[in-house]
Amino acid sequence: MIDPNPAQAMETKQYVVGLQKYNRQHNIDDEKKSHPLTVHELSLLVNSLAHLNPFMAALLRFLLCACYLGCFRISEMLGLRWCDVALVDLPGGQFVSVRLRWHKKASVEKECQVYNLVDERAYPCLRVCGFYNDYVNAVGATLMNVTKDAFVFPQVTCLINGSVKINWAKAMEQNFLRKQINDLVESTPSLSVNISLHSMRRGGCFYRVFESPERKFNFRELMAWCRWEDTKTCCEYLVTKSLSDAIDPRHLLQTRHRGPHGVNVEPTNVAEIVDQIAQYVLTHLQGDRTSSVPSSSPATPSELSAIANKQPPLAQRSMQDFVVPKIIPTARSAKDAWEQWFSVDHKNGRPCALKDYTKSMIKSDRKKYSERQTIATAFNKYQSYSHFEQAYAGYTNTYSNLLHEVRKRKRENTL
Repeated sequence: MIDPNPAQAMETKQYVVGLQKYNRQHNIDDEKKSHPLTVHELSLLVNSLAHLNPFMAALLRFLLCACYLGCFRISEMLGLRWCDVALVDLPGGQFVSVRLRWHKKASVEKECQVYNLVDERAYPCLRVCGFYNDYVNAVGATLMNVTKDAFVFPQVTCLINGSVKINWAKAMEQNFLRKQINDLVESTPSLSVNISLHSMRRGGCFYRVFESPERKFNFRELMAWCRWEDTKTCCEYLVTKSLSDAIDPRHLLQTRHRGPHGVNVEPTNVAEIVDQIAQYVLTHLQGDRTSSVPSSSPATPSELSAIANKQPPLAQRSMQDFVVPKIIPTARSAKDAWEQWFSVDHKNGRPCALKDYTKSMIKSDRKKYSERQTIATAFNKYQSYSHFEQAYAGYTNTYSNLLHEVRKRKRENTL
């Protein structure tokens, strides 16, 4: 007995709670980080179910085997109802038929896909039809009335005496299944500790085969198959993938680069490039010197006037330079602030009143505009400036006194 027990310390509890929250937010049980499950590891996992409750063992055997064979998500498996699963016998053999809906409110007739899981006889742990029959017999042994709308994998509560409590109206929670798998992995030393819920559908072939009897399919089926959210995302993926597939990665390894004016930038001709650049600079310097030498003949009066009247070329100015003021105009008194807020002054570069400024016009001087907007809450209470001046007598001479008084009355709710 350790005293004090670190597991009961408040700091430890806070750390564990924070770690669980971090894991949920950052999806620690990520499919890219999960361990790809092999058939041998699945066999060890199935064998470790022997010490569990018979009902739980039959449930987990069928769940793990079907999920592994179909490369299904755990959420897809836990959402199955008894009307979505059936054992089909045909002259060619038997298989377990699993129907996955595209979303929770999908219609059974149209918005779903059916997968037929066949026994893999080479491995006893992949005989899904036998595990399905065992699970159906275990359900029948419970002597409970199970409807077609009940969940195939119900909510299970493990009791102290080793029995289980079943709620067929609710699906099994992923956290409960994750804990069961973690316990099995810890009890089996030869299994990898990185096995998680995502490991189930990352086993086997890693791929799904989609066969259409009519040899055609629509976008809706393709999106449901590949789990795209909308058609736009699907099209973007197809276009991007076709572009990336057209790029030869071997070309990306070449260091040869075409410089300006068709000069090959290669390690072998660096001296030639230096000579070309030096010759180019020398030629242009000589041309500038000859053009800058003054002519011996004096300039005529007409040439002098033309040079004097010649204006420097102006760059093209955008519309924002004419419409958007650079800064919010400064106000020295309450009267200036009133006029700038309600009136227009084209002469001073204010094409519209401050109350009509847009977001782009405010962005250049947001702090000053915020102060003016605070004062405007007091302006809006009065019809004219004379009434406002009477109400704020003694504070309208300077802008700072007015702003201080308005803020004070606003805090006191006496505007």
